[in-house]
Amino acid sequence: MVPLILIGAAVVGACLVFGYSSFVVGFVLMIVGIIGLITFMSTVGMVQRPGEKGTVIEERHYIGDYPRDHHRP
Repeated sequence: MVPLILIGAAVVGACLVFGYSSFVVGFVLMIVGIIGLITFMSTVGMVQRPGEKGTVIEERHYIGDYPRDHHRP
């Protein structure tokens, strides 16, 4: 929701500065879209891409005096 509000604010601001025309609206939407695409592609590990379902879970091995080891004979 926040990105849509930011895109709308960019379009309205550009229209206030350069005047209301379809060229200004289209040009600003194109520029904002390119910036959004660059931002999305530059986030390597923060955003899960479409089709990615797996999650890496850290595996830990405990050796030595561990509470579960006390019940063993």
